[in-house]
Amino acid sequence: MTSIAFYCDANSIEQNAMTQLQQYAQRPFVNAISAFTDIHYCAEKALPVGVVFQTMDHVYPLITGKDIGCGVMYLKINKTHWLKSFDKKAHFQALYFAHQQMTDDGLGGGNHFLSVEEDSEAVYIICHTGTRDRGIALYQECLQLTRDYSRACGQEVDYVHRDFLQADFLRYYDQTLGFGYERRKNFCIKTLIFLQQANYLVCEKSGIDKNYLRANFKDAAHQGILNGTPYVLEDSIHNHLRFTEKGVLHRKGSTELEAGKTVVIPLSMSRGSLLVQTVSRPAAEAALYSCSHGAGRRLSRFDAMKYWKTVLKEKERKAYKAQFAELLNRSGEFPHGYIQEFDFAYKDDADIFKHQPHLRKVTQTKPVVTVKYTEI
Repeated sequence: MTSIAFYCDANSIEQNAMTQLQQYAQRPFVNAISAFTDIHYCAEKALPVGVVFQTMDHVYPLITGKDIGCGVMYLKINKTHWLKSFDKKAHFQALYFAHQQMTDDGLGGGNHFLSVEEDSEAVYIICHTGTRDRGIALYQECLQLTRDYSRACGQEVDYVHRDFLQADFLRYYDQTLGFGYERRKNFCIKTLIFLQQANYLVCEKSGIDKNYLRANFKDAAHQGILNGTPYVLEDSIHNHLRFTEKGVLHRKGSTELEAGKTVVIPLSMSRGSLLVQTVSRPAAEAALYSCSHGAGRRLSRFDAMKYWKTVLKEKERKAYKAQFAELLNRSGEFPHGYIQEFDFAYKDDADIFKHQPHLRKVTQTKPVVTVKYTEI
């Protein structure tokens, strides 16, 4: 069995997730495998979420599931360009309706979100989403690959040899990952323009395209000035295969790290996000150039609802309703998708640095406004 590198408290891993992890470490061709602080059981696949592993000449194309290309992007604006606090009563619904027009297929469900967050010096537009239907189509291609390779081998397997992958497939894979990146960029850039139009940012409003929600900003620069507002963009991905000369990295809910690059680790909808970097290239290499992609769930979605209804006191529920009044429905209640993302459903973020010494904190944000759980 390949030795497992635990960037987490191994004793705290739920037994079903540990069993999955140990079984995968025994798979043929797995040379290195790491588990991070947000590791948890995945009923859909044989590999837990919150894991990365490396192979040399073989590929396990199904490990990401159907959410291939999911990631998190942030757009940073210095507060010298921020004019006033976000008014949820005035603009939450407008932002909600605007974001539905930013792409053709929405944010998606689960923990995908679009948020405005802040620290003492900057405002951050953060988007967590993936490739949606294109990721599902790519997964079907991957499934067919394993079937074709199984026939060639004369036995049923869930991997393929790297030489079995044609150039057209690799190009299609990269294009799908690029599509997810472009979707996140459009959400971020268009939210920036929304904030400009709503008079939250110093800008040149005369330069704003009235049809910006239907425009495509996939080629926007990572650092630039848009309508008079300077910004910086950074993207990260946490559900994909990365083909390199040294082998293939398989990430299932683990964020890709690069030296000098800042990535987002969302904590919860009510707690904000961490922005981190790796302390050094050797440290990142030891962790397979990866880290956790979130705080990690403490409660399943079912258990989060049970906790909300039976454990939290009424005054605690009222506090959430006061903080997120804009999310309440006409009956004065939260849709289940929001409750499942509150902080009580997630682990304490202190473990992120305790067990991942290859990371250093850049900043921690607090939420200003969040849109999530939308399907189009």
